[in-house]
Amino acid sequence: LSSLIILRPYEVLNRRRTIKQAQKILADHKDLLVIGITGSYGKTTVKEILTSLLATRFQVLTTPASYNTLFGIAGVIKNNLKPEHEIFIVEMGAYKKGEIAELCGMVKPKIGILTGITNQHLERFGNLENVVKAKGELIDALPKDGLAVFNLYSAPCADLYKKTAINKLGYSRIDK
Repeated sequence: LSSLIILRPYEVLNRRRTIKQAQKILADHKDLLVIGITGSYGKTTVKEILTSLLATRFQVLTTPASYNTLFGIAGVIKNNLKPEHEIFIVEMGAYKKGEIAELCGMVKPKIGILTGITNQHLERFGNLENVVKAKGELIDALPKDGLAVFNLYSAPCADLYKKTAINKLGYSRIDK
């Protein structure tokens, strides 16, 4: 326990330094298109499909596996982002409100994809309204000329779609 207490200040400083380095690296990639993906489910699958499609035409960097936290994403930027990359696809996870907003503050996505919202994270957020607010931080962070993409089969996403004023697309499954 005492070693954890002693190492905590170093850990905090190291995280801050890594995040600042990542922000500087991103600032040097002015033409990089950043796509953020969040939701209660399907983030990794959507990321992998989108990466496969875009990589046929563009140089794409994507967060590996389920790297979806601030420090993990900062490490990917620091260690893997190269000048030839044109698109950066970022999976964004959250354990509490404010974390996706913080991720967006670092990577500044131009496109945001909301895969769906369910009550599966109630132990973290307390209620569905808090989940919607947390996942909606991605849409709130998009620039005025950004694009928001919503899974309209998810009722909470459909509600956010209706409230979104920027360019938006919706998709849904077709029942036969």
